Amino acid sequence: MTQHSLVDIAYTKIRENLITANYMPGMLLSENVLAKELNMSRTPIRGAISRLESEGFVSSIKNRGIFVKEISMKELLDISQVILFLQEFTVDEVQARDLCFDLEKLKMYLDLQIEAEKNDNYYKYIQYYLLFTHCMISSANNKIMLEFMDSLKDKFVRMAMVNWKLTPNQKHYSANQLNKLIYDAICSQNYSSIKQICRETFLKSRERIIMSTAF
Repeated sequence: MTQHSLVDIAYTKIRENLITANYMPGMLLSENVLAKELNMSRTPIRGAISRLESEGFVSSIKNRGIFVKEISMKELLDISQVILFLQEFTVDEVQARDLCFDLEKLKMYLDLQIEAEKNDNYYKYIQYYLLFTHCMISSANNKIMLEFMDSLKDKFVRMAMVNWKLTPNQKHYSANQLNKLIYDAICSQNYSSIKQICRETFLKSRERIIMSTAF
């Protein structure tokens, strides 16, 4: 196996642990420990860490180790606001251009979300929530919008997983009710209601984050 492919493997596995919050913000990782976990030398680990550092996930601290960077709640707010804009734009496009939402796919993702909650699988729940949203936005037939949303996916998942692990006593899985409301409004073609639901959800989330976080 080439050195380049080993770097890719290390990068993928370490990144997955960051996104699923197995490596929590504030943790100090070690090249030696990571090399032992992945059964490889420190050289590909260094290459992987360099890539992850450029993406903003970690930072190397001389003589200390690899620091898992804290999550910016401001960035979470910004991502949530972008998703809101995409949802509102999609509804407007569907109305203006007489487009259609894929009700069958939306229902499938909604059902999978609900099933994930029953199984207490928060990671799967977040994945299906984003697939529901992606499916909704795809109705605007705008490839660049979808690519942009895909570029935000991993950061959103990481933020959600970290929050889930840090707040075990809080109520989670609220997006199931949210997407149920959106789905019902889409089925009844109540477009103004769809936009209102999305905007009210964003405003409530923003207020909650601002009250609990100092930027």
